[in-house]
Amino acid sequence: MVSDTTIILALTLALAYPVTSLRKNVLFLVVDDLRPQLGCYLGDDFPSPVHPKMITPNIDKLASKSLLLKRAYVQQAVCSPSRTSFLTGRRPDTTHVYDLYAYFREVGGNFTTIPQYFKENGYFSVGMGKVFHPGHASHEDDPPSWSAPYYHSPNEKFYSSKKYSHLAVPKSQYSIKPLPDTQIADNAVQTLRNVSENALSGKQPFFVAVGFHKPHLPFTMPEEFLNFYPKGNIKLPDNQFAPVHMPEVAWYSFSVFRHYLDIKGNFSGKINSTGPASVVRDLRRYYYSAVSYTDSLIGKVLQVCVSFLDSLQLEPKIYVCQLTAIE
Repeated sequence: MVSDTTIILALTLALAYPVTSLRKNVLFLVVDDLRPQLGCYLGDDFPSPVHPKMITPNIDKLASKSLLLKRAYVQQAVCSPSRTSFLTGRRPDTTHVYDLYAYFREVGGNFTTIPQYFKENGYFSVGMGKVFHPGHASHEDDPPSWSAPYYHSPNEKFYSSKKYSHLAVPKSQYSIKPLPDTQIADNAVQTLRNVSENALSGKQPFFVAVGFHKPHLPFTMPEEFLNFYPKGNIKLPDNQFAPVHMPEVAWYSFSVFRHYLDIKGNFSGKINSTGPASVVRDLRRYYYSAVSYTDSLIGKVLQVCVSFLDSLQLEPKIYVCQLTAIE
């Protein structure tokens, strides 16, 4: 869905410290399908106008204190190959992962991943949500990478329907059946609290990886986030046509959209075709709202670092790394 990856680093992510020293702790955030159209990218090299502006105060605040890389691109515009690439530090022609099924340890090599490296160097490595591509593509979240059982939202399947491409969930529902990313954020908060004691004492530093599913399709979020983007403010893309002389292989055929029953038939997939204006506006509005929802969850997790961990004198010893993966 998105052809480039944004990476935000708070301070500098350091992978090696002497085992005997009090080492830094790492909070590793991964967001799925987050386009580089946030407030932190405003400027001369902003990729394209967005109407209205996306509301992402927490990510923007993190970026303002961080190294913001504006020219970082995925190795391949498919989820598992790109995730495998940045988690192993190797290109797809080395990992041999080109699809959503191949597992790099089976087809490429027994490469050390980022969380595995920390684990093997004395860190407590714990993961949750979507960090690796799930299923066979990671042999169920790459067990060698973690020090503890991996966490997935109990409600993930409940909200993973192909009936709808976008859904605003009322409070009456999500208060009883929380959204998966909300559960992941809550688990992240509890995990940070659980690992903080050993980190503070110097017994064992932590590497906590938190992977959010949204704003990946379906664009699902609490309904109140639609209020950030009134329907009348949503515009169509300025240019809905493919570049001149574009190679056919570069065209996206809307294959993912065409799987959802609510919009099935609205996208032919042919070059220079698009969906009905009303459908396109709805999808854009719900995507923006899902982005703001994810931003709120990132703020919730970061607040733990600012308040709870700060009270334990841990906050200055935490590195925060945010990456955006695709599809």
